Amino acid sequence: MSEQLEQKESADVMHTIERAASLLNVSEHRLFTEAYLTYFGDRAELEDIDDLFAQFKMYGEVPAWAHNYAKNVLDDIAANRHVSLNNFCLVNLAPRTGDKPDLTFTLLL
Repeated sequence: MSEQLEQKESADVMHTIERAASLLNVSEHRLFTEAYLTYFGDRAELEDIDDLFAQFKMYGEVPAWAHNYAKNVLDDIAANRHVSLNNFCLVNLAPRTGDKPDLTFTLLL
C-alpha cells in the first residue's frame, strides 16, 4: 500500500511540474532553472540542472523547491493572477555580474 501511495504522489508531483511548464509555455527544464533561481537566488550551472532534470524524467524525483515553485505558479493561475517566469524572485532586481544573462522585464500599464 505504501509503495502505491509513493507512486501516486510521485505522479502528482510530476504532473504539477508538467502542468506549470505547459501553462507558462516553457519547457520543464526551463521551469527547473527558474525555480532554482527563485529558491537559491542565483542561476544554476547547466550541468546541475541537467542532472536534476534527468532524475525527474527517469525516476520522477523532484526537489522540494521545484515542486513548490510549480505549485505557486498553478495557485496564482487558479487565482487569475498574472504569472510570468520569476514572479516570485526579487533577486532579479539585483545587479548582474560576470557572464550572467541580462535581465529583461515588461511594464504592464
